[in-house]
Amino acid sequence: MGKKVLVAVFGGLIGFFVGGICGGFFGLVIGGTFLGWLDLPNYPYMPGYELAAYIGVILGILMATPLGVIIALRIAVKMGKKA
Repeated sequence: MGKKVLVAVFGGLIGFFVGGICGGFFGLVIGGTFLGWLDLPNYPYMPGYELAAYIGVILGILMATPLGVIIALRIAVKMGKKA
């Protein structure tokens, strides 16, 4: 049981970092392409592409962290069957 928890934690951490980086990149690409002209003057005081990058990071983390855990557990199960 302890090994599965450790594998899940490492998979979640890898998914967290990869999701943050990839989500930020896609947020910048989409934000720079489609929201580069948008300027939000009142509340957030930031350009649209920057806001899209932050949203992309958050969505990337939320989607990739559970996916990292699932993939790590599947790999651990397959490696356990081979041994």
